[in-house]
Amino acid sequence: MEVKLTKLSEAPQPRHPNNIEVGFVRVFNVPQDFFRPPTVGERFNLYGFSTSVVQEILDDNTFRTFNSIYKWNVTNG
Repeated sequence: MEVKLTKLSEAPQPRHPNNIEVGFVRVFNVPQDFFRPPTVGERFNLYGFSTSVVQEILDDNTFRTFNSIYKWNVTNG
């Protein structure tokens, strides 16, 4: 399955700024067996890429980590 991740903004007072620019977009091919939606208290892992620990789920497809606010969606699968 393909999962698209977009960085919407820096989090307020980022703990460890990660130099990922606002507007970053990447599509990841993730085996469906390994996919888990973002979960508070865990890193969002996209099969070789992971965010810092998820702090808050903002809506069904948007979440905040220590450093950034991201939007994700499944583009196929």
